[in-house]
Amino acid sequence: MIDDLSIRLVKEEDLDDLAKLYLKVYTHFDVREKWDFDSAYKLVSYWFKRQPDLCFLSELKGKIVGGFVAGIKPWCDGNHLVDGEMFVDPDYQKKGIGSELSKVMYRTALEKYDAKIFDAITFSKKEHPLKWYKRQGFREVKEWTIISGDLREILENLDKQKHL
Repeated sequence: MIDDLSIRLVKEEDLDDLAKLYLKVYTHFDVREKWDFDSAYKLVSYWFKRQPDLCFLSELKGKIVGGFVAGIKPWCDGNHLVDGEMFVDPDYQKKGIGSELSKVMYRTALEKYDAKIFDAITFSKKEHPLKWYKRQGFREVKEWTIISGDLREILENLDKQKHL
């Protein structure tokens, strides 16, 4: 672990800085998602309001350098940790910050919610972070397909067809 790295729960006054960091990370890695400050702020605020006890940040000498947010969802085999978003400042990558954030998140989910599984979506077209997750013991679920659709288009198609 990096000297002077601390991990703590997010406070409301951290949301601006956390949104700026989220925007910096997604801009740097160019994953074809177009974030701006307002959308990043809405996302971190959503997590803070939804599950504040699973909303962590890492600081190094008073500077926020990472975040990890997630939620708990009951499932047939017990509670799952879901919808996680982890992001680490590109200037501080490969220093163990993501691993330390993960340890805190996973231990909290286990101890507080008896979570059994972490279901997450990551970028499979890029070596990082998929390779990093696989080293931890995650596996790709071949049976699952992530889908996305434009609601207006979907509604138009539904209106045109009697049965899909």
